[in-house]
Amino acid sequence: MTPGYRGTLVAFFAAAALAAATAVPVAAQRRGRGDEDKAAQAPPKWKGDADLKGKVVDETGKPVAGAKVSLVLADVNSGFSVTTKKNGEFEASDIKTGDWRMQVDAPNFIVLRQPITVADKNAPAVVVVKRDNSPELLTKADGLFKAGQNAEARAEYLTVLAAHPELTAINRAIAFTYGREKNHPEALKYLDLALAANPNDATLLQLAAASAMEVSDYPRAMGYLGRIDEAALTDPELMVNAAMNLLNRRRSAEAATLLTRVIARFPASADAYFYRGYAGMQANKPADAKADLEQYLKLAPPDAALVTQAKDMLSRMP
Repeated sequence: MTPGYRGTLVAFFAAAALAAATAVPVAAQRRGRGDEDKAAQAPPKWKGDADLKGKVVDETGKPVAGAKVSLVLADVNSGFSVTTKKNGEFEASDIKTGDWRMQVDAPNFIVLRQPITVADKNAPAVVVVKRDNSPELLTKADGLFKAGQNAEARAEYLTVLAAHPELTAINRAIAFTYGREKNHPEALKYLDLALAANPNDATLLQLAAASAMEVSDYPRAMGYLGRIDEAALTDPELMVNAAMNLLNRRRSAEAATLLTRVIARFPASADAYFYRGYAGMQANKPADAKADLEQYLKLAPPDAALVTQAKDMLSRMP
């Protein structure tokens, strides 16, 4: 499945720390050794008189050893972690009563997050974690996608995404299944989710633009294409293809705008001149079209596929 400012940040925080240190009032700096010892000995804010015992098990009831159980007291937003024993049991002693947040991390299991209330006396907690079968599901989903079973593949992808929302690249795969089904509104929804994690992904932007064109939302399509950084492109094909898509919908002005960007980035791209010339013909601007088609013939090899068509279009011009 499918993001150089570190030094600047380090320098910034170092400078901020120095400024903070020099800005401390004189009175605050006059701390004796006894004050430092007292601060060091102050108990954590979550310390109290209650105890919590529990056991982490899998869905079949088998104990999960070596699981990390993290507990955070909501009121103070701090806490600690304990590790389960071989029998899956854990114990948290001398903690405050109140509302806590629990997170359980164990290899090959889905991370569990849930609230837990600690009282003066607590019955042993039984915490059930689910096995993480995401790798198998992804393999299955990819196989279904390759076989053209889009709905079935999408169901598997969605199952994995529900368990692992951090795997944002799955949104791309889900979008592809909808695109194949020509359900472009849903494809756009998941492409936008994928772009939220990878906003400069040129391929995703081009696919989103194509889907926007399919629903005749041309301002949205041009918005996606406008976000593509030409400096990051290694060849003009992606942008030329998008322009061709616009030309097929007789959106000659938008196509010409896009092709002008392509020519600025790739001045030796013969095809970009041809299609901008085609856009000029479509928009009834023969003078612009003639200049572009003549430039195409200068740049293109004599046996290029579009040479004959370009000559024919020029022969019909006054």
